[in-house]
Amino acid sequence: MSDLLLLTIVSQPIITMHNIGVTAMAAELPKVYEPGKLREQITARWLEKGAFSALPDERPREQRYVIMMPLPNVTGALHMGHAMDNVMQDLLIRWHRMMGDNTLWQPGTDHAGIATQAVVEKRLFELEGKTRHDIGREALVARIWAWKDEYQQRIVQQQQQMGCSCDWDRQRFTMDAVCSAAVRESFFRLFSDRLIYRGNRLVNWDCQLQTAVADDEVYHETVGGHLWYLRYPVVDPRPGEPEYVVVATTRPETMLGDTAVACHPHPAEALDARIAEQEQKLVDVPARERDEAEAELKRIRERRQTHLPRLEKLVSMTREGRTVMLPLLDREIPLILDEWAKPEMGSGCVKITPAHDANDYEVWRRHEEQIDIARDETHIRGIKFSGLWPNALLLLGVVLSVALFDPVADPVLPELRP
Repeated sequence: MSDLLLLTIVSQPIITMHNIGVTAMAAELPKVYEPGKLREQITARWLEKGAFSALPDERPREQRYVIMMPLPNVTGALHMGHAMDNVMQDLLIRWHRMMGDNTLWQPGTDHAGIATQAVVEKRLFELEGKTRHDIGREALVARIWAWKDEYQQRIVQQQQQMGCSCDWDRQRFTMDAVCSAAVRESFFRLFSDRLIYRGNRLVNWDCQLQTAVADDEVYHETVGGHLWYLRYPVVDPRPGEPEYVVVATTRPETMLGDTAVACHPHPAEALDARIAEQEQKLVDVPARERDEAEAELKRIRERRQTHLPRLEKLVSMTREGRTVMLPLLDREIPLILDEWAKPEMGSGCVKITPAHDANDYEVWRRHEEQIDIARDETHIRGIKFSGLWPNALLLLGVVLSVALFDPVADPVLPELRP
């Protein structure tokens, strides 16, 4: 890579072998090319002469060429992925510069706020055995800025050593005064034009950092789990009706945020569709998987006999507007009809926790008239269970699919936040 970049110095006539003090005629060519002996001199010469400065001029639009560097995060040093990307950009910039275009390669670094904080906190705990609460807000902020200064300098040095032909006088940091002012102005304009507004949304809540993280910073990992069966007592059961509704869940701790219990509006049709689907699967399934497929078909058929009468009774109760009692909190929540409930799984009913599950959130949006999510969510913060939520998710043994925050692997759960 260094060979490729150093060979491109022909694009800058001011850089010659004579300029950097090399007398090739008098010295014997080394058997192994060592770019380190020339790199610092060439880099210093480029920077001193402003070889890559870009200034507006009279050249027409078709002779202007700009690349906005995908800004590396100051969470750490550059890796091979950055190097490959920089080489591609550098080749394009140098090619257009040699063609006489007015070229600009805009450099900079990204603050990656939450990720940087996570890395600094992890290092603080590993080296000193302390948390951010031990040192306080001001000290933590100071350490984060010190980390930023250290790794920003290191990143720029790496890029310059690779020969990146950026306009280094234009270098930006996404939290410097210029960028911060631009962000505030942009958001103010968007808000003034009624293009953005603040509302409650389901976000990825980091249990450790106590903040939201972006979708692309979360990865999912499958772990061993367990199905827990919870009984929700029916309010004022009538003769012939079940006294309680059983719900199977891998996350019993989310019960505190339940707002409804859902059952499928047409359980017989849903079960028949699953049976037909499984029968078709038997036709196409490989021989080694046939026994398993036949067992699944038998299970669904038996389920139609054992569970369907109860599910149809619950559908009838739901249409009448009946409710069940939320255990522990002794609060009534409605029975609702929604196809998210799977008659072939668990008890055939599913509890709905819109503030802590993306699928349940969509169910709530279909039943907003029946579920008051804002009212129900406030009950989670009650005195009786104060401090237990959302930290209960840290008991990962009951979770089948765990969301974790990269790069520090903090547990993450969906949570409704403004």
